[in-house]
Amino acid sequence: MILPIYAGSSSGFGEGGLGGHLSFIQKAAHAAGRPIQILCREKPAKLPPESCLAIPAPAWTRAMKYSPIRWSPAIQSALIGRQFDVRAAERLPERPIVYHCFPGFAEESFKKVKRWGGVTVLEAATTHADHVYEVTEAEHRKYRMGGSPFSRQWLRRVRREYELADYITIASALQRDSFISRGVPAERLLYAPLGIDTARFAGPSPEARRRTDGSKFRIVQVGQITLRKGFMYLLEAVRLLNDPEIEVVLVGGIGWRAIRESIDHYKSLGVAIRHASGDPLPALREAHLYVHASVEDGFGLAPLEAMSSGLPAVVTNQTGMQDLIEDGLDGLVVPSRDSRRLAEAIALLKKDEAKRLAMGEAAARKARNYDAGAAARRYANTLRPAWG
Repeated sequence: MILPIYAGSSSGFGEGGLGGHLSFIQKAAHAAGRPIQILCREKPAKLPPESCLAIPAPAWTRAMKYSPIRWSPAIQSALIGRQFDVRAAERLPERPIVYHCFPGFAEESFKKVKRWGGVTVLEAATTHADHVYEVTEAEHRKYRMGGSPFSRQWLRRVRREYELADYITIASALQRDSFISRGVPAERLLYAPLGIDTARFAGPSPEARRRTDGSKFRIVQVGQITLRKGFMYLLEAVRLLNDPEIEVVLVGGIGWRAIRESIDHYKSLGVAIRHASGDPLPALREAHLYVHASVEDGFGLAPLEAMSSGLPAVVTNQTGMQDLIEDGLDGLVVPSRDSRRLAEAIALLKKDEAKRLAMGEAAARKARNYDAGAAARRYANTLRPAWG
């Protein structure tokens, strides 16, 4: 039986990690010739209005920035996630459907879909929630920093969503291993790597990536600026190098005050840091190296976009991106939480320009295998057990 497909996310369609992931699901359904209904905060202009169900953010979310809750990302996340989930459950039809959603946003909607005989697909996005929680809590204890985005309440909720999911999509071996080691049957896991718009992220020629003597050597990292993304290890690595030519460009939202204070601390130690938000493309085009210092990341579209632009990527062994990197050929893989090894990798590629440029060319070739069109077709094929 062929069921209609629905997919929902509290993120803006095509915006950020989850929003980009939602857009990718829509592309995959289109590639398979299947109509799909999207549930998101606002109807995106790029999609026909009839293909979207809007679940606007309630007025109280705007009031949170003026209340003590603004200092508690975990509470904000729980409230926003549950509000979206409950409203999505109300909007979903009372008939069998396939419904894709993300951890923390799916419990009530999955219950409704199951009651009506539908199929539930959880887009994992990260490693198993137990691992995400353990790693994040360890980082916040290490740096004695409040503001963890995850709580035990969130963890229990996501565990229930795992139980309600007929299938869980994963994009890397790291994700697969984290789920299997925690008892999730392999037959419920669908391996479906994501893709990017390689034409949009195509970068300048290798010659344009050359540095003139004394010019800045720009390192870029894209994504939410949180402890889980490992930005502190990158800043510490650059501090250890004590090289005035190196500049770090962090592209992404700063979640809370302690993060900004940490960045300011490294600035006071002489580390050159710029912060940007929005479209990462300008930062990628003027960069010389991409660093993905995450202590946990299920896959990582941002480093793949950087590779597509012709940048070699230095990634850690606790990100799914290590599946893509052929160490020493199109990037480097370093141990997670090891600023010294990260510093060595940065110093190597700054010193050896020929190696860096050759790696960048190889990275761009590798990224072309993950063009959104081809990846969407592979995803649609992988989802046949769910889509019919």
